[in-house]
Amino acid sequence: PATGEPADRPTPWQKVAGKDFARFLDEGGAVVGGTAWDFSNGKHLDDEALDLLVVDEAGQFSLANTLAVSRAARRLLLLGDPQQLPQVSQGTHPLPVDESALGWLSHGAPTLPARFGYFLDRTWRLHPQLCEPVSELSYAGRLRSAPAAAGRELTGVAPGLRTCYVDHAGNVTASPEEAERVVALVREFVGTPWRPAPDAEPVALGPGDVLVVAAYNAQVELIGRELVAAGLRDADGGGVRVGTVDRFQGQEAPVVIVSMAASAPEGPRGMEFLLMPNRLNVAVSRGQWCAVLVRSPALTDYLPATPEGLQVLGRFTRLCRRGEPAGTP
Repeated sequence: PATGEPADRPTPWQKVAGKDFARFLDEGGAVVGGTAWDFSNGKHLDDEALDLLVVDEAGQFSLANTLAVSRAARRLLLLGDPQQLPQVSQGTHPLPVDESALGWLSHGAPTLPARFGYFLDRTWRLHPQLCEPVSELSYAGRLRSAPAAAGRELTGVAPGLRTCYVDHAGNVTASPEEAERVVALVREFVGTPWRPAPDAEPVALGPGDVLVVAAYNAQVELIGRELVAAGLRDADGGGVRVGTVDRFQGQEAPVVIVSMAASAPEGPRGMEFLLMPNRLNVAVSRGQWCAVLVRSPALTDYLPATPEGLQVLGRFTRLCRRGEPAGTP
């Protein structure tokens, strides 16, 4: 509020009828929000009507859409992370049309080049021990934990990444063996004293504090049924949260468990989808204290046919090794 105005003065709020943005701007300026259609449509806003247009989640906002909305403002501010999930596309388009705005600017670099902007190098979610493998996987080692992220504690559980190998064969999109191990892991964590902040009283970790990410919907459904049978999840979805990476981007939990499901490199969408660094980055980085990666030992027993596939495999195996206990062959 302005000087002399009460702090509880209600902020003027009015829904824009018919997207009449121009009327609000003519009254001395305003903050307006909308979709790509609103800002690309000349009927809603004149060219360069705005001083600044902020594109949120620009790591998922296509370059084509960015160019379309840019006509509404004199300046653009792109906020997002091209190392997380790419934009959802309904069709196949030639690059760079199908690429995100930030992805195009980064041009394959793990972090945004300094000449284009700033890399925000602190995370308030990840414990330093969990941040390290995530930083190595996706951010060239530049991502660091803020001091507050180290102030939490899950009693008796080591922070960071843990790789859990489960032997199974013949599974493609769903693994009963991994589902069984996931249930056992959840039981191991639930009830453990959890201190969410240095000055907070410890509370028992509940089923809702564990997040399970599976690579395929079939594994999501299988794990969900097993958790319901174990009393760790309600039939209506309460308790342990289970879903694919696409569902959980933006969410967090003290503990995250990632199930790869496939026994061997024969998944229906290919290994570059299953081991995609962006998807692994989102999955593992949901955790505040620790993440457990559950996989078959034979999952990486293959030789990629392309340099890109070899890079994907290499990044996944390095991530898994970061979570192996000392002495693992």
